[in-house]
Amino acid sequence: MKQSLIGSIALVAVLASPASYAAPNPSRFESDGADRKAIMTLLHNYTIAVSAKDQVLFETLLLNKTIPFSSVASAVRSAGAEGGTQNYDSFRKGVFLGPPFTQRFEDVQIRQDGALADVSLVFVNTSRETSSWGWKTLQLIKVGKSWKIASELYTNHSS
Repeated sequence: MKQSLIGSIALVAVLASPASYAAPNPSRFESDGADRKAIMTLLHNYTIAVSAKDQVLFETLLLNKTIPFSSVASAVRSAGAEGGTQNYDSFRKGVFLGPPFTQRFEDVQIRQDGALADVSLVFVNTSRETSSWGWKTLQLIKVGKSWKIASELYTNHSS
């Protein structure tokens, strides 16, 4: 009887706890409506800026120029060193000062929770001489009414 009473009290305590009233976790984090459209516009402007070597346009898409921005290979080589993923300057030189190429995105996946979005995609770069592809993940933050790239990590493979 005493054990049954203790068990009943414990059950009531668990059921009455604030955690039991918490909203269920969403099973999906879909981006839709105006936010999805704005994120797709950012991605479109990304490929336009890279393909046209428009550094000014590209940098309007970034939260700032010191965000984590790196190839995975460079990040691994840095072995966790402070600033080891802050490689935007290398990317900038390669893209905007290097040989011309055209970039397109495929298999774009967007997940969003409020002002935070996660984008993963496959990119394909083509030029007269070469082609390459890779997988890219971007974290976006909505600042005011604009989405900005807060980080980018990517792989790169020759085709």
